[in-house]
Amino acid sequence: MTELHQTLCNLLTALPLASRIELPTSLPPHLKLLPASKASGSLELYKYFDKSSEAALEPSASAKELPHSGGPSVLQNVKLRLRRNTENLLRRAEKNVTVSPTATLRPNFCAAPINGILDLSNSKLSEEELTLKLDQDLCQAQLDRILELDISHSDLEMDLLSLFILVLPMKNVQSVDASYNKLTVNILDVEALCKFPFSKLLFLNISNNPINSLDTLCLPSTIKVIDLSFTNISQIPQNFAKKMINLENMYVQGNHFIYTVHPEITNAVPKFCPGTVHINAISFVRNQAGTPIESLPKKVKHLKMSNCSIVELPEWFADTMEELLFLDLSSNRISVLPDLPISLQHLDISNNDIKIIPSSFKSVSNLTTLNIQNNKITDLHPEYFPLTLTKCDTSKNKLNVLSLTDVLEKLDYLNVSGNLITRLEPGSHLSALTNLDSSHNLISELPDHFGKSLPMLKYFNLSGNKISFLQPGALPPSLIELDISDNAITTIVEDTFGQLTSLSVLTVQGKHFFCNCDLYWFVNVYIHHPHLQINGRGNLRCSFPPDRRGSSVESSNLTLLHCSLGIQMAITACVAILVVLVLAGLCWWFDGLWYMRMGWYWCMAKRKQYEKRPESKPFDAFVSYSEQDANWTKENLLEKLETDGFKICYHERDFKPGHPVLGNIFYCIENSHKVLFVLSPNFVNSCWCQYELYFAEHRVLNENQDSLIMIVLEDLPPNSVPQKFSKLRKLLKRKTYLKWSPEEHKQKMFWHQLAAALKTTNEPLVRAQNGSAQDVYEME
Repeated sequence: MTELHQTLCNLLTALPLASRIELPTSLPPHLKLLPASKASGSLELYKYFDKSSEAALEPSASAKELPHSGGPSVLQNVKLRLRRNTENLLRRAEKNVTVSPTATLRPNFCAAPINGILDLSNSKLSEEELTLKLDQDLCQAQLDRILELDISHSDLEMDLLSLFILVLPMKNVQSVDASYNKLTVNILDVEALCKFPFSKLLFLNISNNPINSLDTLCLPSTIKVIDLSFTNISQIPQNFAKKMINLENMYVQGNHFIYTVHPEITNAVPKFCPGTVHINAISFVRNQAGTPIESLPKKVKHLKMSNCSIVELPEWFADTMEELLFLDLSSNRISVLPDLPISLQHLDISNNDIKIIPSSFKSVSNLTTLNIQNNKITDLHPEYFPLTLTKCDTSKNKLNVLSLTDVLEKLDYLNVSGNLITRLEPGSHLSALTNLDSSHNLISELPDHFGKSLPMLKYFNLSGNKISFLQPGALPPSLIELDISDNAITTIVEDTFGQLTSLSVLTVQGKHFFCNCDLYWFVNVYIHHPHLQINGRGNLRCSFPPDRRGSSVESSNLTLLHCSLGIQMAITACVAILVVLVLAGLCWWFDGLWYMRMGWYWCMAKRKQYEKRPESKPFDAFVSYSEQDANWTKENLLEKLETDGFKICYHERDFKPGHPVLGNIFYCIENSHKVLFVLSPNFVNSCWCQYELYFAEHRVLNENQDSLIMIVLEDLPPNSVPQKFSKLRKLLKRKTYLKWSPEEHKQKMFWHQLAAALKTTNEPLVRAQNGSAQDVYEME
């Protein structure tokens, strides 16, 4: 440092007399001159180099002989700048010599920090004005309190080395933000001077400055975080790692890492044959010097090199960067996934040209977060991924099939949106996955076991697919947020969504809904759930029925009466019961019960006709009478006929015990040659007599033989025959009958005619009907 002091002082002393500074006769007390024996009249401008720093910086050959390269040296630039600033300072001091300079200059020119932060951003200060505000002699007390310096967005024009000479007096500064200015770096090598006595400076932001090159960059080695984004650098030189040995976080995005190889310059002009194509210069990513990334500090843990036109990483990268945890290579031109350090935990390689993920990728055994979106991957092999992976973004690729296996047992977040996937098929039980984004694919359905395969899924995005129906079991009950918007869904049913008891946010919109009763539960119940937020409910549109196409789903008039099958059945049952009651009343009023029973017995008779008829009939006649006429029938009719040798069948004697009454009636009618009906008002009031008459006539029609004999015991007034005896009325009008008389002389004729009728054979029905239908045989 003594040598550096002496060199700077000699340079100032060597100035011509005409160019030396004319000092005023009266100087402020804070501007002092050194004795001639020490500095030959030069100002004491370097007293911030303390003894400890002097001991740390040893003289070197490069400090004694600095390169010139045909232009002014770095020291000359520093000398001129310091001389110009000093002149300005002295001129201002001379104007204020009549007052106390210390009292007036300090509050007007010194920049005072607030809570350790000196904010000079957007101040548009010139280099001279900044030099005065940060003057060591005037403002040392304020400089000692500065912890963070912000001079960003100020259009400041100066070189980086001069800026750090101004920062040197800030003993406690930890952060410097000089972004969005016009800072440059000297094109000459100043490595001999690039040793600063800083111990606390950790953060430096010089992004968005025209740095252009890092070859001659001169910065304190204590820096741990540096931002070189958008500084027009085209490479990271070999000496960068040696200069920044403590660097941990490095940001270089937005630069252009490309070399241009120029041909060798020769005096001789080559001659080419006609038709020869001569390429004078080609732009390569590699040249003879190798990759544009020639070195990186080994301690770097956070490295961001997005949008830098990188095609590949250097071969030494994986073995050298042993402490790297975060790597951002997004928006480059990488086509092959490079070898990566094992320590890496976060990788962003999105917006590149990667087509496959090699099996060697599994060796990055500590990786937990992977962003590989917007590449050209067509096939995804989960077995190639590190087992430690918890978050993965493979969106905007060209995946056709998504196969999820238990290899990714720790996977918590997966984004496969914007691919060409047609079906989600989890092959195993993924118990850790809680967030799945499969939006904007070609998925048409979810398998019914999908929900069971993802028991812990909480956030599921299915928007922008082609799903028309979500079947029960397709969604896990653990869901908290679900997005099914912009699909082809036609209905939302309770069997599927009623099981999602934890769902709090549902995003659904579309124009394919069937506004019928299948949507009743959603429109009238689910959409009004107090603990559910439904986004997009106003954008739901009907596509069916045609008369409601385009109308809002919420305005659908789906009533419970119209859509509830249970209520419809209950109402139908009530109406049916009411109708039955009305019909029962009508039947009771109009003898409907009798007609029903008659219909039943008629059916039985119809079936009876298919049974085998008896070849010989054991009875001559079957007598049908009312119980009120039983005395006359037994004492007169039966006794007389059986005395005359006729075998008569009547129910009290010849019905078989234990057999149905209907069966006995059938049997007696079928096994008798004739059927005698004892007619009286009592007869027409007997249901059994009507049944016997009905079945007897049925036999006549079936056998086509007239076997009926009518005996009128008592006269039957026309109005006395009920409506249900309509057949009897017809028979009395068209058939000859015998009439009983109490007079004895008429009784003999009655018995004679009856015996003759019983002995005759049964005539065909047609002939019988053509006979005299109005003949009445009476005993006069």
